[in-house]
Amino acid sequence: MVSCWNRGQTAFNIAVGERIAQLVLVPVVQAHFELVETFDESQRGAGGFGHSGSH
Repeated sequence: MVSCWNRGQTAFNIAVGERIAQLVLVPVVQAHFELVETFDESQRGAGGFGHSGSH
């Protein structure tokens, strides 16, 4: 069942069987965070904030 509201000023008729909705299934990702006291050193990020190293 689909609920419809006409928010316009003009009357609008929907015929029986007329297609008025679309369903898109999207997966919901549940992130898992692990709290840490410190971060390990790595080469990533060695160029500083905003430095991608590509240019």
